[in-house]
Amino acid sequence: MLSFTRFWSRVAQNALNFALVLLIVDETGKAFLSSLLVLALVVPSTVAGIIAGTAADTFPKRILVFLGDITRAAVCIAFVRSDTSAAAYYLVAIALSTFGQFATTAEGAILPAIVKREDLARANAISHAVGGAAQLIGLGVLTPVVLRLIDSPDALFIICAVLFTLAAFQALAIGRLQKPVRAEVGGQVSGHWWSAGWRAMRADPAVMHAAIELTLISTALIILSGLIPTFISDVLDMPVDLGALILTPAAIGVVLGLRVAGFLSRRIPHAVLSTTGFLGCVILLAALTFTNQIAEFLGGYGMFSWLNSISIGSFDGGGALAMLIVAPLGFAYALVQVAGQTVINDRVPLHLQGRVNATQSAMAAIASSAPVLAAGALADLIGVVPVMALLAAAIGVVAVTNVRPLRERPAERHAALQ
Repeated sequence: MLSFTRFWSRVAQNALNFALVLLIVDETGKAFLSSLLVLALVVPSTVAGIIAGTAADTFPKRILVFLGDITRAAVCIAFVRSDTSAAAYYLVAIALSTFGQFATTAEGAILPAIVKREDLARANAISHAVGGAAQLIGLGVLTPVVLRLIDSPDALFIICAVLFTLAAFQALAIGRLQKPVRAEVGGQVSGHWWSAGWRAMRADPAVMHAAIELTLISTALIILSGLIPTFISDVLDMPVDLGALILTPAAIGVVLGLRVAGFLSRRIPHAVLSTTGFLGCVILLAALTFTNQIAEFLGGYGMFSWLNSISIGSFDGGGALAMLIVAPLGFAYALVQVAGQTVINDRVPLHLQGRVNATQSAMAAIASSAPVLAAGALADLIGVVPVMALLAAAIGVVAVTNVRPLRERPAERHAALQ
């Protein structure tokens, strides 16, 4: 039931997120304004997310998921009954993101409460695979079909309202299994309720390290989400909705990566797994940025000459190479996600799971707030390719900086024992 409610609610949320971006692009054609919409979807994590995290640790979690989903369904109906405008798109994005925080945070807190500790890595892999499949269907199928073939935003919002309602009632059946036996470490955290998650993370260096990794990869994804519409139209030279289909192999890569990551995370140290994932993300994001140039270069060699023969409308070798690149990019992203989330689920006490997960989401929202707008403005000014190249370089630098303290800790502990 947890997987079912996650799947249907995320199909609806991903479809609406993409639809809102398309509607803004059609209305304005500016990368800055599409980045601003992405920010409207993310910012509620800072305030509403912390409140939702505290609620998830305090109130019945199934009821919170139900209320979060049913309220999002109500927002969809309200959109259909209102006058559409650019301002309405931003208001809907903020409302969906705000109410969605209560559902997604409670879902995240439920998982470690009903899964045995030794199965957490596999459970996290399944959870993210469900999200990847929902993203593939929402972005790659539901939104393009309804918006372009039926040409009706209202129809899409009605369908999503039905999906949110279905997810809401499925949520009521979550958690009826016997809870696994789990020894808890640490008692109630003193101090302000809104800082409990931050204090819990700081108390455990491994959890803080994992939270920083998740924040970094989430921030990069948020910034990239604001740039993708411009990348599709300016670099791939395709309509945004059709070009998005080229990037759907990323979701397939995420699903496959999560299937493998669950197995690897129990056999490979967390630092090695996450570092490998970050390295892959940096290299592959750089390759995606220069996909046209790389396709033109490779096309000169016999075994890659087929890249030069691809010409289906505006779809050419660059688009084909982009499809090949985004699949392993999604795979690398999955490695980082599973490694970091498993550490948090394993080491954080159950009564703090909601607040720690919400705090981590807030960290990503805060970290991306200014950069996502700056990236959109720069993309309008100097082009999307230099901005994406700068993003790849920044991920690499910050990832290396975050790995260094982890490597130094064993040496410090050894010196202390001497």
